[in-house]
Amino acid sequence: MGKKIVIVEDNPADAKTLRFALSRRDPDIETFVLEDGARAIEYFSRTDTETPELVLLDLNLPVVSGFEVLEFLKSSPQLRKLPVIVLSGSSNQNEIERCYAAGANSYICKPTGIQEVFDMAAELVSYWFHHAKLPNRFAAPPKAATG
Repeated sequence: MGKKIVIVEDNPADAKTLRFALSRRDPDIETFVLEDGARAIEYFSRTDTETPELVLLDLNLPVVSGFEVLEFLKSSPQLRKLPVIVLSGSSNQNEIERCYAAGANSYICKPTGIQEVFDMAAELVSYWFHHAKLPNRFAAPPKAATG
């Protein structure tokens, strides 16, 4: 299985730090950054785009919000199984509840220190790529049983 992560993050410093932390934990991880929600929706709408194993999604994005991106991904039959982890600077309980209600697989408050980012990235990679069982990204949705 590949290790491709799409990071939807408008802050270049946050994106760079996260990419570095992920590659430091596992150099085989391929990351791709999308700077706003509109680009994310465009990217995931393309039929020639290889679906990643994981999406790290900021909520506070320009053009189209992270909530809208999450709702787009989870409403798509082809993308709804794609694990989406919300990485947000907000610890607002209403936002957390809204993300889980929309189908987020996890919600992480962004770490503030560099060591915390490295620790979070290491735990994230360990959990999502070594412990969690992920759906086959190319599998067709299961057919209803006939009887």
